[in-house]
Amino acid sequence: MRVTNKVKFRPYAAGHTAYPITIVTPEDGYYIHTFFDVSPWSPSGNLLACLKLPFQDRLPGPDDAATVCIIHLGEQTITEIADTKGWGMQVGAHLCWGSDNRLYFNDKEGCDVFAVEYSLDTGTTRRMAGPVYQIAPDGSYLLSPSLSLINASQNGYGATMPVDCDCTPPIGAPHDEGLWLVDVKSNTKRLLFSLQQAYELLPNKKPFEGARFTFFHTKINRQQDRIMQVVRCLFDHGQPQKKFIVTMAPDGSDAKIALPYEMWLEGSHHPDWHPNGTDILMNINLKELRFCQFDSAGEKFQIIAPQVRGGGHPSFSHHGSYIVTDAYTGEPFTNEAHQVPIRLIRTSTGEEEAICWIWTLGGTSIPAELRCDPHPVWRNDFKYVCFNGTPEGKRQILIADLSSLAEEIRGPWKS
Repeated sequence: MRVTNKVKFRPYAAGHTAYPITIVTPEDGYYIHTFFDVSPWSPSGNLLACLKLPFQDRLPGPDDAATVCIIHLGEQTITEIADTKGWGMQVGAHLCWGSDNRLYFNDKEGCDVFAVEYSLDTGTTRRMAGPVYQIAPDGSYLLSPSLSLINASQNGYGATMPVDCDCTPPIGAPHDEGLWLVDVKSNTKRLLFSLQQAYELLPNKKPFEGARFTFFHTKINRQQDRIMQVVRCLFDHGQPQKKFIVTMAPDGSDAKIALPYEMWLEGSHHPDWHPNGTDILMNINLKELRFCQFDSAGEKFQIIAPQVRGGGHPSFSHHGSYIVTDAYTGEPFTNEAHQVPIRLIRTSTGEEEAICWIWTLGGTSIPAELRCDPHPVWRNDFKYVCFNGTPEGKRQILIADLSSLAEEIRGPWKS
């Protein structure tokens, strides 16, 4: 299926944004990138991976297919490479680059969700032994929880399964379900870290009686020496979820609770690795959302840029001098036009500016699971930020050029 067409790149709100913004997806469809912690850029920065949705006003059914696309930024072309039924409205099909020549994404057949490896050199595909949520920075392995179960925790992050598939997490923390690793070279799958192992880390297990344990976001640090796993515990009869964070070595050993459930206060969300590979940045609701930082063992807790309110999907620049984040339409950042800011915050002073304002379907009556989150993500050199938006009512992908800040953003590492 390699179909290539020209794309008319066009400026967004020219002269009315703090930095140049370009819309890089065609006007003829609905497009999203993956998530704020997964680079849509190939390692060279020349290509951008995205998903073309068949619609934007309802959740996908089990037989609805989206289209995996690659944008050549220099040539301003878009190539449709494959269809997939293994996608969700919030993160698409978890597109991940293994190298400039290999792209991974999820698909499904029956009750099985699996990753597909696509070779840009030959146009051929390889069905992998398991799914992908994130890929190791060196491309050697894929990590993912069960994407057939994940929507039980929150819709839009896994794949929509047929009604005859068993997609309800069982009560308890099974020893044979959890975080799966797929070795790319041998194309074999093994259970790296089980739900039971996460349960055993809990010092007080009584609050988790009757819980259905699930794994949610999986994140690998840049140094590839630590894995972060979000754990969600679901209860019947309307009891709120309990959530906590576990980190571990790449082989699943040395597991620690980085954030206990008591600290995942109601309204807290979205942890991500600091580029230093040891610390975590997260929105924590301390009466209001704050950008909080702590290490992978759950120590050295601090509030970052305490002068500003947290929110959205935050991530640090190269050595932590800046945070880029967005905002939900229900957060107190929305303007009168129901637009949200792409926020840029200098962590040393708390100074903040809006890279731009963008409409994300705010002010409409769409269900929460159909929201269009910008999910701003840095390019690997921290000169550009990619994000989603609906500037003319259709989901599009935009790129902000922050190269004028490159020297400040990429300054020396903090000790």
